[in-house]
Amino acid sequence: MLAAVLEAVGKMPLREVPKPQAGPGEVIVRVKACGICQTDYLAYTGGRTNWTPGLIVGHEISGVIDEVGPGVTSCTEEDEVVVSPAGFCGLCRWCRTGLQHYCSDGFVIGGEGFERVLNGGFAEYVRAPASVIYPKPPNVSFPAAALTEPLAGSYKGLIEYTQMRVGEDLVIIGCGGMGLLVGSIAHATGAGTLICIDIEDFKLDYARKIGATHVINSTTTDAKQAAYDILPEGPDIVFEAAGTLPAAELQMDLCRRGTRVNMFGVIVPGTIPVSPARVHFQETRVDASFSVNPKVMTRSLDLQRKGLVDPSVIVTHEVPLSEMPRALEVMGSAERIKVVVRPGE
Repeated sequence: MLAAVLEAVGKMPLREVPKPQAGPGEVIVRVKACGICQTDYLAYTGGRTNWTPGLIVGHEISGVIDEVGPGVTSCTEEDEVVVSPAGFCGLCRWCRTGLQHYCSDGFVIGGEGFERVLNGGFAEYVRAPASVIYPKPPNVSFPAAALTEPLAGSYKGLIEYTQMRVGEDLVIIGCGGMGLLVGSIAHATGAGTLICIDIEDFKLDYARKIGATHVINSTTTDAKQAAYDILPEGPDIVFEAAGTLPAAELQMDLCRRGTRVNMFGVIVPGTIPVSPARVHFQETRVDASFSVNPKVMTRSLDLQRKGLVDPSVIVTHEVPLSEMPRALEVMGSAERIKVVVRPGE
């Protein structure tokens, strides 16, 4: 099969590699779409080093069952499916208390979050345990379905952890793929005022498409002053999805008494100044969220099936696997949101 193999920093050539075979409890999925996550791009550019050369990355996968291994009864050949990249043992304390993404013996397909990493979706076929396979709703396209996992992570952060309620006022910092998915969920949930902040007008235009009531370009205006001009009493929630330390600083600066924050995007080393006294007297609620679990994967598929959120709105580029170098070039450009690789096209 054809696959894009990460061999070194800046080197992800297309190779002919053996097609995987399904073992007991496993399936082979013919990949129809695989989104490029920023973590995949960081591995390619050297910003992420927790991978072994020869890995096939890509963890936002949708496709069709090509083969089922012995003992698999939950799906059959030609079923249209979504692959969750995160897999769990189901037996450890974390799994049994509903925190499967802390699993002591977990694994990830083509991504990160666990030490054990299996080959991912930048290939014509991917092998996966049947336990991480979910039926794709018939009314959802393969590119949209490929974004089920990032949508699930956004749902987990905003709804399960930060516990957004109908009518609350929300500020999202960062309008890349994750920030826009968070905004889509906030809009569907019934946000009162939804303010999106970014440094690129291109991304802010997409924020309007997903339901933002206001947008702020922080390079041309004082973001805090602009936000408080819109919300004189301040936001109920500030969600950081930009992945930079200045964004995390702005997040804390935007808080008024009782504001809830979710540090969602920053995974780079570094620190920011935070006043414990201010957190104390403002009763700032600080949260964070990473990875997914079966509950939020199911909720993500429900949102798509019911037409409440359409992740395809943020797909700006679809690129055949045979043109993977072009997909990586697009990832380095400013005018893109979500890039989806389409094997077999």
